[in-house]
Amino acid sequence: MTKVQTLMLEINKLDQNELELILREILRRIDHRKRVEVALNKLVGTGTGVWSADAQQYINALREDDRQ
Repeated sequence: MTKVQTLMLEINKLDQNELELILREILRRIDHRKRVEVALNKLVGTGTGVWSADAQQYINALREDDRQ
């Protein structure tokens, strides 16, 4: 039995107050993840132009130096 199936069986045993508590916690966690995702998305591309080289090329060069 999967974790989700086990949880669903246990959820079916809960009363309304317990279900509401779980729902509030799930909604809180979803909201938190959405806020984090929005904040991270705002940062995408903000480093453009800070370095004179492409970041991936820089990392590749460092790795090559480490291998030698």
